[in-house]
Amino acid sequence: MSLPIYQRVAVTDAGDVIPGAEYTVINENTGVAAPIYSDRTGATLLTAPYFADSAGTIQFFIAQGTTFRVAASGGVGTYTDRYVYGVAEAVLVQADGNVGIGVVPETWRANDFIGLQVGTGAAVYGRGSGDEDKSGLASNAYYDNNNDRWQYIAAKTATNYYQVSGQHLFQVASSGTAGGAISWSEAMRIDGSGNLLVGTTTTSSDVAGHVMYGGALAGVSTQSAAARPLYINRLSSDGDIIELSKDGTTVGSIGSIAGGYLYVNGQTGGRLQVGGADKYAWDATQFYPSNDNVRDLGFSALRWDDIYATNPNIITSDRNEKQDIQEIAEAETAVAKACKGLLRSFRWKSAVEKKGDDARIHFGIISQDLRDAFTAQGLDAGRYAMFVSSTWWETQTEVPAVEAVEGVEFVQAVKASEALYNEDGEIVSEAVEAVEGVEGVEGVEAKDAYTRTDTFQKLAEAPAGATERTRLGVRYSELLAFIIAAI
Repeated sequence: MSLPIYQRVAVTDAGDVIPGAEYTVINENTGVAAPIYSDRTGATLLTAPYFADSAGTIQFFIAQGTTFRVAASGGVGTYTDRYVYGVAEAVLVQADGNVGIGVVPETWRANDFIGLQVGTGAAVYGRGSGDEDKSGLASNAYYDNNNDRWQYIAAKTATNYYQVSGQHLFQVASSGTAGGAISWSEAMRIDGSGNLLVGTTTTSSDVAGHVMYGGALAGVSTQSAAARPLYINRLSSDGDIIELSKDGTTVGSIGSIAGGYLYVNGQTGGRLQVGGADKYAWDATQFYPSNDNVRDLGFSALRWDDIYATNPNIITSDRNEKQDIQEIAEAETAVAKACKGLLRSFRWKSAVEKKGDDARIHFGIISQDLRDAFTAQGLDAGRYAMFVSSTWWETQTEVPAVEAVEGVEFVQAVKASEALYNEDGEIVSEAVEAVEGVEGVEGVEAKDAYTRTDTFQKLAEAPAGATERTRLGVRYSELLAFIIAAI
């Protein structure tokens, strides 16, 4: 049995409180004293005479459906409260200050957590003296007075929105048992600087999570140790996936085209930078280095294979940019004549490895033979730009195979709810079936083991134990001009 409570302060018509007032409770239907109780269960019957406390508060429990009259008197006057209907109270205020609406509130920790519990699940709570900057909104949770801990109200999941020291914390807990201890996990917070943190409690860049910065430093930061930090997916048609703007004006975009190709689009052109400095640029008609005569296309250890072009290369040959202009010396002429006889046919080892007998035949000179021809005439081949010797350093790392992992699609949990109707019987919202949540898992594609080669152009950049490599080359335009001069 759960009895409704009667709780009032005895006050005269003049507004004076009647401390310690003696009162009676008369059943209006029978005209005799109505039975009243000291507890909600009706286990303890109160016996007359009845007295208010020193603050004039009259409090008792009475059977539902009772129509009664309370009359009180004391030194400063009288108090009468007529026709109070004893039904299950909509609002229950307990002596410890906790309030229940439609429910008897749980035993929140006295003098620290003051809770307003709505129904069996929701609660708004504040903190006691000294913690005025702390308050919250909990679902299926309360801070228990006896065990000094957060506990479940029912055997379901729990959530807690907590405001503390200018921050907003959103906490979750998996399903537990009624009365069992809750172990909160923080899902999200808004800190005192207006930053939104998801999956992390700090804005530190070395901790996994997502941060949306507020204020003057507005931006987004995402960190992940196991999965891709950022996933953006355009559904259906090709088009922009990311649009980039400056002061509200679009400056470029990144997207998909032709069913799966990536494009990078600058509205008027673009720049490629290293260390904050322009290195390459493009516009509507050309791709070019940002600085004249300082960039290479590829390098000795990482070469392009073939170059397809409509016209041959244009090589600067302006007299105004040259010095030390001389006719070819006698020893140089001898080298040039020797080079004519050093031209050979050959096939690339890499092409034979890939194509076998289908690898094609090339013509040219062997760099070592060119170097030896210079040496035979007492000349240093390294002084001549037609001869090229490039050195780099490399390391090899064995990368283990990767087993395939089948991806699991994330499913948002949904709580079941009944259909809602308005007073005219019209449906307001359909019934919702419960859906069990599924934590998504990113799929992993299987990969074979392989050996990764890392290259370093400078010895200072290479790690200890790196292997030194040297490759010789020729500038054929200069070599052929050299040979022609000796004909």
